[in-house]
Amino acid sequence: MKKLFVILAVALVAFTACQKQAQQAQVIYSIDEVYAQADSLVGDTIVFQGVCSHLCKHGGRKAFLMGSDESRILRVEGAKMGNFAPECINNIVRVRGILNAVEVIPEENVSDDGLKHGEDDNGCETEKKAIRKYFAEAVSYEIITE
Repeated sequence: MKKLFVILAVALVAFTACQKQAQQAQVIYSIDEVYAQADSLVGDTIVFQGVCSHLCKHGGRKAFLMGSDESRILRVEGAKMGNFAPECINNIVRVRGILNAVEVIPEENVSDDGLKHGEDDNGCETEKKAIRKYFAEAVSYEIITE
């Protein structure tokens, strides 16, 4: 009787874990939603989709997915997965990938000699105005519409 109870308990735990993974896998973010929740999604493998506005000219290693307008474009790198097909352009592309962030200091915050200056070598106020940009590393993708 104890063995049966243990087997049922293990099966229940395994079933519950699989159900949670299936529910998490069903979340498909739009590009706008990715940007809205980006800080909490960085480092996670997520599924998102958007219209592919263009591909990198050098073999299609990067796709650029657009949100509701051209101000929200997410760069998706396919280096680990391979190239994106030319058929992606102007179609909805669904990607499974890892969201990453990088801090970028705008060029206007850097002096002509390429150095960032400040009093007592403590750095300028402009150094503290870095912009956080996001990109994704694709694991897989599929074209939703053609």
